[in-house]
Amino acid sequence: MKKFITILIILFLSTIKVQAEVLNVVFTIDNNYPIYTMLAINSILVNSDSNYKFHIIENNLSNKNKNKISKFVKKYNQYVEFYNVNICRDIISNGDDLYKFKERITPIAIARILIPEILPKNINKVLYLDGDVLVTDDLKKLFDVPLDNNFVAMAKNFSQDKYSSELYQFKNTYYNSGVILMDLDKWRKYNISNKMVKYLNNNSDKFIFDNLNEKVYHYADQDLINIVLDGNINPLKQTWNNQTRLEEIMEPNNLSGIIHYIGPEKPWVFPKPKSIPLKIYYQYWHKSSLRQYIYYYLFKYLYIKKFNRYKQSLIIAK
Repeated sequence: MKKFITILIILFLSTIKVQAEVLNVVFTIDNNYPIYTMLAINSILVNSDSNYKFHIIENNLSNKNKNKISKFVKKYNQYVEFYNVNICRDIISNGDDLYKFKERITPIAIARILIPEILPKNINKVLYLDGDVLVTDDLKKLFDVPLDNNFVAMAKNFSQDKYSSELYQFKNTYYNSGVILMDLDKWRKYNISNKMVKYLNNNSDKFIFDNLNEKVYHYADQDLINIVLDGNINPLKQTWNNQTRLEEIMEPNNLSGIIHYIGPEKPWVFPKPKSIPLKIYYQYWHKSSLRQYIYYYLFKYLYIKKFNRYKQSLIIAK
């Protein structure tokens, strides 16, 4: 009888569907970045079997672009939720103060420091990604990286920023904020978002650029994160934020992980010559269901280039 009951229990347990872990990924975008964000999402999903929920913090994203992203994510049987950045005014003390820095730190850029306050309190760990990234490995491996009791995990910046170091001497490494693995519970517990807003207000002269004062934080939102969390950032392997400047034709040693296309030139402006990281971006783009946008952006780029040449010729003619 006991054996029979044991068999029944085993059969019963085997029929219970175990709910798979959901990995939470955050992007902050405006109407300039929906396609590139979808390309980043596509690169995540084609390299992973995990279940994802994408959280899009947006700055007045059009309904057309929201629907475009929603349909794209739904096609993969994944989930997406949108949060308007203007809720920052209500969810954090002195939220309105963030907008006085909008010439240097746009609301959508500063939103990454408010992720723990914007997202539901039952979400305790997320990965923040810039929209100009390409994921070339299973992102579950990055989620499994321990934070070792730190607030975040980040990879070293491409170069140690000289301008920032003139104003603030970092105890440790200077990190890039394009990829951030975040412990939301710990962040909330120590009220980090409000501490960052307070630092902004107390050092406003260093965050508002004017022609008379060049000693400002050149990467304002990134500098802010590095300063407030200095000494409490767990270093990520560089492969999880492999930063490449296309104009320098930099070829990272290891392209498996995350390629981050830093600098003013992005893959979608079709720069020349074509580096290995750039070719990889186009390979992913061609293999996605978004390849039609290649021709749209190429036409747009060529049109703008031709128009600028025409404008320049008019100026010379004068």
